Amino acid sequence: MVQFDHIEIHVKNSYNYVLFLKKLFPISRLKKISDNLTYMFLTGDGLRFEIKENKKFEYIFDTATNIGFCLPCLRMEEAMQHIESIREVKIFKIIENPDGPCIFFKDHEGIDWHIKDYKNLDIYTNI
Repeated sequence: MVQFDHIEIHVKNSYNYVLFLKKLFPISRLKKISDNLTYMFLTGDGLRFEIKENKKFEYIFDTATNIGFCLPCLRMEEAMQHIESIREVKIFKIIENPDGPCIFFKDHEGIDWHIKDYKNLDIYTNI
């Protein structure tokens, strides 16, 4: 079973953005999860956002701002086998998290996704 994990948001100033999210979702928690100014934000009803400060703007969303919502993240057991069974996707990167691999892939429209090959919420998401 595929489960929703989090949505990434690439912004120019991650700390200011989490302060904005705190105003938008007053019942919430946040935690800085890396030295490169990345935060995990959890709303009171369980919606998770990973806020990344993106100075390089690797992913192009809006040509005027180069920031935005991106990379829907999923998780499931045996994710690699599941993704490999879908002809419309192409794996372009795999990274190792403490709980297992995270597989990055593009769909047939060229949209980037990633899926964690484990079921449990990891140390970065479970704040």
